[in-house]
Amino acid sequence: MDKPRPEGQGSGVAAVHRKDIKTSTISIHAAQSFEHITFKLSGPTPLVTAIIYRPPKPNPSFVFDFSDFLTQLSAISPSVLLLGDFNIHINTNCKSDTEFLEVLPCFNLTQHVNFSTHSCGHILDLVCSAGLTIPHLSSLNLNISDHLAIIMDINLPIPTTNGQFQLHFRKLSNLCCL
Repeated sequence: MDKPRPEGQGSGVAAVHRKDIKTSTISIHAAQSFEHITFKLSGPTPLVTAIIYRPPKPNPSFVFDFSDFLTQLSAISPSVLLLGDFNIHINTNCKSDTEFLEVLPCFNLTQHVNFSTHSCGHILDLVCSAGLTIPHLSSLNLNISDHLAIIMDINLPIPTTNGQFQLHFRKLSNLCCL
């Protein structure tokens, strides 16, 4: 699933998943300060997932826009997963970065990345979750970007099929063998 950028350079945001994992796209008001694609993973407790890209240029409305976005997400499910390039140097003491980090606990969100995700040594790419256990998180340099890939394990109960299937066969006595 993808959400192309309406204007400017780049191609927007996208998510790739196995076809046996049931997803449905969620339509949430688009903010001007960041891009996102949001979808729900089916299960006993639906997991709302959002892939986010925030352009690097500072935008004073980002924290407000993001808080509004989180309000909408939290109304859908208590289990939320946010992934993406936030272009926020969370390992510095900049006021706007601190304001962003102060919003997360208001929605029971935990930011899990504690290692550099950018070639300049900053933490720009984040994994934030609520109502979800992330037992393992690491990075991998794929040498295709100035960002590292984030590799993680997520414990998700995936619904099983009902076990019903159809089996068609022929009687062996009806086969003509030469």
